Amino acid sequence: MYGNDYARASKGLKYIFIGEILAILSLIPLIGGILAIVGLVLQLVGMYTAGEVHRGFKTAFTVTIINLVLSFVSAFVPFMSILTTILGLVEVYLVCQAAADLLREKGDEFQADKGLRVWKMYLVCTVITVVCMVLALIPLLGLIAAVVAVIASIVLLVAGILYIIFLYRAQESLNS
Repeated sequence: MYGNDYARASKGLKYIFIGEILAILSLIPLIGGILAIVGLVLQLVGMYTAGEVHRGFKTAFTVTIINLVLSFVSAFVPFMSILTTILGLVEVYLVCQAAADLLREKGDEFQADKGLRVWKMYLVCTVITVVCMVLALIPLLGLIAAVVAVIASIVLLVAGILYIIFLYRAQESLNS
């Protein structure tokens, strides 16, 4: 792999990083919707840009598009939200795995391992969240599922922060 390939992947990861930050800021009233759209576009641009270097980013781009379409469908088909949750995990996995591959190839084992830990945290939280979504449909188990889902959401928030930190550090490492 050539240095300019690492620079291109770094640029893509930087776009994904900024897009993720904007997704968090989308919680701000009045401008949140605009920030969410800009964030999503930046994430897609980042995946497309980095996809020129590693196929995993290209696959993440495709999965993100599919997830976006299914997110609209889930407004009418409630069970579809389980699928969009799982596809969100797949997106994170693909980005972390592709970035880890490039980092490892460049010799940065430490950052590569961090990326793999991040997606594994996402995996655990997603499994718990999906189980809670299903259990919430059962009247007596719904309350227990809600409590567990809150805990899983807090851990998922931590995983999201670690994901953003990983994106930043990975793009820095690939750019150096």
